[in-house]
Amino acid sequence: MLVEKKGFPVWNKLVAMFVFVLGSLFLFSGAVVGAEKIPFSQDETISEIREKIVTNGYKFTVADNWVTRLPLAERHKLLSRHAPLSPNYRSGSADFGPLRVLSEDELPESFDWRDFEGRSYIGPVRNQGSCGACYAFGACAAAEGTYNVALGKYDFDCLDLSEAFLAFCLDQYYDGYSGCEGSDYDYRELAALVERGVCLEEAYPYTGVDQGCVAGSEEAVRVKFSGWHRISCGDIAAIKSAIMTYGVLDAAVEVTSAFEAYQSGVFSDSNTECDSEPCYYTSTNHCVALVGWQDTNTKGGGYWILRNSWGSSWGEDGYMRIAYRSAHVACETCYMVYNGSEIETPEDIFVNYDGFCNGASPCFSTISAAYVSAGSDSKIKVRSGYFYCRDGVVFDQDKNLSLTGGWNEEYSDASSFTCIFGGSLEIQHGCVVVSRFILGNATKFCRNDDYCSGFLLDLKP
Repeated sequence: MLVEKKGFPVWNKLVAMFVFVLGSLFLFSGAVVGAEKIPFSQDETISEIREKIVTNGYKFTVADNWVTRLPLAERHKLLSRHAPLSPNYRSGSADFGPLRVLSEDELPESFDWRDFEGRSYIGPVRNQGSCGACYAFGACAAAEGTYNVALGKYDFDCLDLSEAFLAFCLDQYYDGYSGCEGSDYDYRELAALVERGVCLEEAYPYTGVDQGCVAGSEEAVRVKFSGWHRISCGDIAAIKSAIMTYGVLDAAVEVTSAFEAYQSGVFSDSNTECDSEPCYYTSTNHCVALVGWQDTNTKGGGYWILRNSWGSSWGEDGYMRIAYRSAHVACETCYMVYNGSEIETPEDIFVNYDGFCNGASPCFSTISAAYVSAGSDSKIKVRSGYFYCRDGVVFDQDKNLSLTGGWNEEYSDASSFTCIFGGSLEIQHGCVVVSRFILGNATKFCRNDDYCSGFLLDLKP
């Protein structure tokens, strides 16, 4: 039974206490929700990262991986993107190019170039290893995706460009990047793809070590792009539009220990503002690529599908789902434009031991380098002289090549003498036209072949 005391009903006190408790809970929860997120930093342990994830209410997991297990100095070498020595090299104002920003009605809730209408327009994830050439992998991923989308290439027909050529051959022409030492905010590696072009991966395979510019790679067939352009800082709709219109994007992020240790879920952190001047000079230290997105609510929330260059064992098979504005990912995105045709390979390819072919082009110093640049029906013409196979030449692709020896300096006289020795020459596909060939350290079987107009030569080491 409720009674009154000093003129104040007991039930009024109970109501007041209830209201006070509810109000306190509301204010406390509001303080937690409205509080600034605790930022991640460099060199944190997995336990410290997990505590911050819980405190901040994030929805991703972390674990040890090959990057987190690297010595501290080696980890820092991976994060090689930095501010330019001469700011605003490329332009004082951003060049947004021909991009048309699509409306909300035109943009789907999700999009992914790894699975567009059941086909993948981007090749497998790469691994830069301990070399700080992430910029080359971000640039080549964007270039490959742009090329594939422009020409309708997908799955096993996707383009595969040489990150090594971009990083170790073209860096001599640009101040903005250098081999394993990284690149700056001006994206001069993209300018290199436009101005000089890049050869295919098979012409200069990436090994994780700066080998300089290997023989034959500069003469190899290159792909040149029509242009590259920045996207307005923090413009989510513009980034989506560029992905959907042109293909994979080049992007940059600010990597912390939490990013390095990412395992799964939607990565989030407090690095969300593009607050530098110009805004596309916002602090970042690593280059990546963006292949798609997924909206998660009606208030503009969602995540990008980020492609890293740390191998398929990192993250979600080499990818990360990252909140639209986390890690400064929306501050420095770029897209490429390709208006060219399919890669054209020459019909005749010339080889001379000194790399000079009396004006004939393209000219290579080794048969193996010439083979890499050959098309499906090319003729490789070797000048008279002596050629060493060294580790051997393996024709292991389905190309209808003809390898012709015995040519003089004008590459016209089949009566002159050519000798190839010192290693194995193995032909798995295609044909070899023989004119006075002597092959050392190889067994051979010859028979007439109408297609080759000479002999089909099957050689085994």
